[in-house]
Amino acid sequence: MKYLLYLALVILLVPFQATLFNRLTIFGVHADLVLIAVCLIGLQAGELDAILIGIALGFMQDLFSGSVHWEHLWLKPLLGLIASLASRNVINLTPTFSLVLLLALSIFSGWVTFLLKSLQGPGVDFFAAAQGIILPQACYDAVLGVVLLKLIQLITPARHQFPTASYE
Repeated sequence: MKYLLYLALVILLVPFQATLFNRLTIFGVHADLVLIAVCLIGLQAGELDAILIGIALGFMQDLFSGSVHWEHLWLKPLLGLIASLASRNVINLTPTFSLVLLLALSIFSGWVTFLLKSLQGPGVDFFAAAQGIILPQACYDAVLGVVLLKLIQLITPARHQFPTASYE
């Protein structure tokens, strides 16, 4: 069942983002659904799933965007890996932790994308891009990601946590 969901994500998520979800902007800021999906898979499923789905979704996103450096192909699996490694030692995945993690990963992704686009030619000042694009998109990604994470946690059955026995 999990693999059918992953296949549907790979086939449908990037075209959905490029066509329909692109219309849902807040003051001209678009959310990166692929980044959110890869990070949530990393938080919920683990490293291997996040890397494999990150490669597939990053490849699809690069095909649709026509980027020169294929940054999504290597950046999305890296972000999924970082999200899964960050959540590995967390016992209880709280919305605050998820919000901060998604915010940081989205800022990192925006910064790397800005640096790669600035290599192609003269562009916008970094502080103007950070204020106008990178930070608002990171906030949008983080809030939407936490909302989706809470929906996933409501739908999936909760794992039972057993108390640990100690000799103290």
